[in-house]
Amino acid sequence: MTRKKSPAAPPYRPQVGELVKDVTTDQNVVYMDTRGGLAYVRPVGGGLERTVDPARIQPLPGEPTVVVHLVPAKSRGRLGVDSEGVA
Repeated sequence: MTRKKSPAAPPYRPQVGELVKDVTTDQNVVYMDTRGGLAYVRPVGGGLERTVDPARIQPLPGEPTVVVHLVPAKSRGRLGVDSEGVA
């Protein structure tokens, strides 16, 4: 008798900026995007983005948590040019 394999559940697809668990490293990371079959994640608090197999990302218990970092704009001079001469 042959058993039919049930189709594998699709990988968890978090929201951009969501805090998730990378089961490869057992660390909480921030999900950035999925492109070319790879998920891009970043350490909590910032750092270099890296890739991980999307199947190795899991939601954290409870409601999804979205991490938001506000980055202030460069200060501009009176003519709209910053201190490096860039408009």
